[in-house]
Amino acid sequence: MNKKAERFQAFLDEKEIKNAFQMEETNDKWDTVIFRSQIDINSNKLPTMLLFDTSVYGLMRVLIAPKLPSEENEAAVLKLINGYNKRLKAFKYYVDDDGALLMDVCLLAPETEDPGPMVYAMYDVIIQHLTECYKDIMRSVWG
Repeated sequence: MNKKAERFQAFLDEKEIKNAFQMEETNDKWDTVIFRSQIDINSNKLPTMLLFDTSVYGLMRVLIAPKLPSEENEAAVLKLINGYNKRLKAFKYYVDDDGALLMDVCLLAPETEDPGPMVYAMYDVIIQHLTECYKDIMRSVWG
């Protein structure tokens, strides 16, 4: 396990945060460790991933919608998320090659620092934003 993942797991243990994340080691060339979880937005469970590797970065990813239903809806979604991307600094929305709507947060996560406090601060920011905007996003997804 890489140092950042070890530090994050130690943070979870110290704060007695149990069963919030499932950890998966990938054994790839970057020694990536994935912490999977979910956040509850308006009674919707959105899958999240937290990735730590040997780079100076960490990544938080939220699956907003697994598949956009049509090209018409995709145009409306792209217009909405482009507006968010222009205005919001902490995270970026995009539609992946499979049509899923995702939100990414890139974290500076040097090996020498505990990423736990920053991760939990960003979860708070994400939850606050999605609590305000999730209904608008899903209206554009479903047309």
